[in-house]
Amino acid sequence: MPVRPNPDSLRALTLETICVNYDLLVYGCLERKDVNKLLDSDMEEYKSVTGPFSEYPSSLLEDLIQMMSEKRGLPKQSLHQLLLPQLQAYTVIMRASRHIQTQLLVNCKQLRKLEFTSCKTIQPLFYNKFFANFPFLVILNLEGTILDNEAFNTIGRTCSNLRSLNVADSTITDGGLYHLVHTPEEPRVRNISTVNILNTRLSDEAVAKFTLSHPGLLKLRVKNMSPMFTRIREMTDLQDLKKNNIFQLRILNFCEGNVDEKAVQLGLEVCPFTESLVIRQTDLSLNLLKPVSKLTHLTSLHLGNSSFSQHNFNFQNGIVPLLKNLSSLLNLTLEKINRVDVLQLGDLCPKLKYLKLTCIGSFLPVFNPGREYFVNLEELIILNTRGAHLYTKTIMQLLSTAFKIQHLRFQFVDTLNDQVWFDILEINPLTNIKSLVFDQCHSISIFSLDTLISRNNELDELSVWSCRFIMDEDKDTVLNLLRMENFSTRFSWYPYTGEEAPIPLEDIEDIDDTEEEEEQEDEDEVPDFMNYWNNVPSFGNRQMNEFNLD
Repeated sequence: MPVRPNPDSLRALTLETICVNYDLLVYGCLERKDVNKLLDSDMEEYKSVTGPFSEYPSSLLEDLIQMMSEKRGLPKQSLHQLLLPQLQAYTVIMRASRHIQTQLLVNCKQLRKLEFTSCKTIQPLFYNKFFANFPFLVILNLEGTILDNEAFNTIGRTCSNLRSLNVADSTITDGGLYHLVHTPEEPRVRNISTVNILNTRLSDEAVAKFTLSHPGLLKLRVKNMSPMFTRIREMTDLQDLKKNNIFQLRILNFCEGNVDEKAVQLGLEVCPFTESLVIRQTDLSLNLLKPVSKLTHLTSLHLGNSSFSQHNFNFQNGIVPLLKNLSSLLNLTLEKINRVDVLQLGDLCPKLKYLKLTCIGSFLPVFNPGREYFVNLEELIILNTRGAHLYTKTIMQLLSTAFKIQHLRFQFVDTLNDQVWFDILEINPLTNIKSLVFDQCHSISIFSLDTLISRNNELDELSVWSCRFIMDEDKDTVLNLLRMENFSTRFSWYPYTGEEAPIPLEDIEDIDDTEEEEEQEDEDEVPDFMNYWNNVPSFGNRQMNEFNLD
């Protein structure tokens, strides 16, 4: 009689060893008749054969399933050995039979987490009974899956402990979401805290009713919350709503479409615990952003004007008063803002770890760089897609004391030349840098790359995209250097293709093809000979670093 392996000794084996010796572990401890049952592809008698993993804890089973899927695949015999009643988390695997997986999963009554994504081959009616087997589910991911409304009725009745639901890109409709609305008469998923409904056909009214019925909701992922709060204004007593501050939402997004000022103000007033706020693609104003200064828990802020804003709202009169009350910010993105002053930015946001400046209209000069600002900065992104003049002293101020910086990206920053880059590295050697991107920065050469590569740092990825003076032979030189020194840095390069003045994609997408706008564009068009990007000065015999680009 074969002796089964001791489960305690098996647990001591590494997952890799178990995976490699899987056949020996499974078939070596079975009698011949049981082996025949497992190998018989036409019969379902394999379900009666107990494997050697029956006493494994859920965490070990989960890791083993993942490794088996990656290295060996999961036929039905292996699935039967691993999908055991004690399993608490499972992801339906694309490369294995979903029919077999769902058949075996119904025995896993203790499941806390289930991911069943991108499934379009199973009949929607199947899910009505399937979800009734998992009363202890806490996390359910159905992204990209075809379901009918009755499936959500089953979820609402059965999964009373559900905390997180992801139905992005799925076929959920208003009827399905209404099955999850919580009422005193019929409690449904009362403890839910995270819901993702991106790219669905849900109406604003249905989303508003769902949100009102779950005051404990912490995260609601939608493209634009403005229509939802507009419907909430129409459905409730605003005075009572503002007085009670019933919403616990931590993330507010107002973008991707029409952004109503009253809806934004309501959202900011009734969600006092907001930690992340995005307001973009709309005309910013002091009145619109007045409630933002009261969000004492705010750590992430993204503000962006519309493409056709008159820009009466700028950094000095709009952003500075706001930041004075938001000293705890860790992440800041400014988009389409004029007159940005990095000195005030560093003074008002001492804890910043992430800073992104994109489509900035203009920067104020820095006359006395070197102040100890941005000391906690870990990632800096400058997308100068409007071609604003970025002073070299401004760049120096951003990086001179940012000793923790790990990720850098520069786009259309032509004042960043070899000499400036060398001076930055002399002050701040960037020892913690992990990734660096030069995107259409036309004043650097291979000397800037060599200066960085030859220093001690953590550089994993270096990207040079369409920079005028980094040519094909320079790419080969860098690759040879990395190969000779046995560096692990990944180098990506794209040749210079002669781009003209940068135009933000959003500006192109927002333009309506009307005759009036075309006439206006013709009137405002700048002749080519006045365009800096089409007239790069020739250096002749002079060295690049002799030019004061400020």
